[in-house]
Amino acid sequence: MAMTVLDKFAVSNSSRKRFCVALLIGWLLLGSAEPLPAQTETTPTATRRVLILCGLPGDDEHRKLFASVVEAIHEGLTTNLGVKAEEIRVQFGSAKKPSDGPALTASRGTCLKEEIAREAAELKALKPEDALWVIVVGHTHHDGKKVWLNVPGPDLTADEFGRLFAEVNCGEQVFWITTPVSGFFLKPLAKPGRVVISATEADQEVNETLYPTALADVLKNPHQETRDADSDGRETLFDLYVAAARNVASGYALEKTLSTEHALIDDNGDGKGSELQLEFLPEDQGGRPPVEGTPKMPDDPKLDGGRARAMVLPWKLPEKGMTNDK
Repeated sequence: MAMTVLDKFAVSNSSRKRFCVALLIGWLLLGSAEPLPAQTETTPTATRRVLILCGLPGDDEHRKLFASVVEAIHEGLTTNLGVKAEEIRVQFGSAKKPSDGPALTASRGTCLKEEIAREAAELKALKPEDALWVIVVGHTHHDGKKVWLNVPGPDLTADEFGRLFAEVNCGEQVFWITTPVSGFFLKPLAKPGRVVISATEADQEVNETLYPTALADVLKNPHQETRDADSDGRETLFDLYVAAARNVASGYALEKTLSTEHALIDDNGDGKGSELQLEFLPEDQGGRPPVEGTPKMPDDPKLDGGRARAMVLPWKLPEKGMTNDK
C-alpha cells in the first residue's frame, strides 16, 4: 500500500537518515471568498523554463535523498504541470551513476560555481511572456557573516547567487530555496514582480530541512486540497506554497518536536518575506487562530502573497479532485 505524506514524515529526529530511505521507497510506491488580484497565466506559446540546482549532496544516503527529490520534482513538473522535459535544466553536485533516473541522467553539469553562472547567463534571453522557476536543494551554511551554498569547488554566497540572476527579466519568476538558512537568500534575490520562497527564516535555522521533500511530494502527488490549499476556488502558486508548508508542519507534529524551519514568501519585492502559511495551519501546528470578520489574506498589493495568488498553475490532471496516487 502506498505511503501517505504523513507516513513519510512520521519519524523522530534521531531517525532522519531512516526517513530518507523510507521516503525514497514511498515515492517508488506512489507512483472563504475575498477580493482577489486578477488571475495571470503563462500563455501557451511562452517558454516555461525550470532550473534545478543541487550542490554537494554529501554522503551516500544524502545523495540518494537529493537524487530522489530532484527526480520527483522533475516528474511532477513534466507530468502534472506540463513543463517540457527539454526546458528543465538540472545541475547536480556529484558524478552521474548508472542507477540515476532521467533527470540526473540528463543533467548538464555538477553545479560548479561557473556552471551556475553559465545557466543564469542563458536565462537572460527569456522574454517578458516567458516563465522561470529556479529550485535549489542541498546544503548551505552560515559562517557568522555570510551564507554559502555548498557546491563542488568554491562555494557561492547568497549575495553572489542573487547577482547572477539580477538581469533575468521574464514575466514570471519563482525561486524556491529549500535549504537551511535559506531566508538569507530573500534579500539578494528580491526584485519587483519576482516570487522568492525560502524554507527558513533569516536567522539561525541551520538544521537540515524537510522542505525539499515536502515540495517534491506535493508536485508529484497533488491532491485537490493541495491544488487549492487556501480554498478560494483557484489553483495558484500560493496554494503550492501553503501545501508544502503544511507537509512540513505535519512532519514536525508527528515527530512531536518543535519546528526548526519556518518557510517565508516574498513577492512584493522588499526582501523581507512573510510566514503567510500560519493563517492556513491548524493551531496545534503553529497556525494562528482565526479572527471573525478578518480575511485570511488582505487584498493589498503592497503585502506579500498577492502576486503568488495571481499566478494560476496549469495543472495537467485528468479531472478535478483526482490525484496521481498509485
